[in-house]
Amino acid sequence: MPLVHVMLLSCGVAADAFACSIARGTVIRVNAVKRSLILAGIFGVFQALMPVIGWGIGYFFAELSYIRAIDHWVAFLLLAGVGAKMIWDALHQDATVDVIDTGAVQLRPALILGLATSIDALAIGMGMAFIHAPIMALAAAMGVTTFVLSLAGAWMGHHGGGRFGGWATGLGGLVLIGLGSNILLDHMLG
Repeated sequence: MPLVHVMLLSCGVAADAFACSIARGTVIRVNAVKRSLILAGIFGVFQALMPVIGWGIGYFFAELSYIRAIDHWVAFLLLAGVGAKMIWDALHQDATVDVIDTGAVQLRPALILGLATSIDALAIGMGMAFIHAPIMALAAAMGVTTFVLSLAGAWMGHHGGGRFGGWATGLGGLVLIGLGSNILLDHMLG
């Protein structure tokens, strides 16, 4: 998989964690650095682990002979489906966010958000198994990219409000649809 595809895919799946970090950043009142690092770390770990799990599941099915004939369609449908859901979420997002004003780190909401924002990474990992993409480098890139973007998102949310979350999720969805289309076209033309 070309490096540019790895980076685009990593940014695409990190977009919803970035948007979530912006929203959470708007309500951080104390310990902003500590909370931002914990939130970004949780998002990064989930985004790195879930594609590996998805790849393991997908690899099992990808080896079945009747799946090999349509593996490019499966990868396309998974990427396009996740991308379409992200665009839908961006257009229909809930504007309410709970205010956090205590000094305690809120781990439970962060873990729930980490899991919720990484479900797409699980599906991406499954899709990558169908095209036999090496998963460890991709998972590491997804985790690091998500950590960096989530940290930036929490900072942006804390300092500038939540104006950027919706467009980031929508753009990430478009990137995933584009990558899925590219996989499909490469297989059909090649």
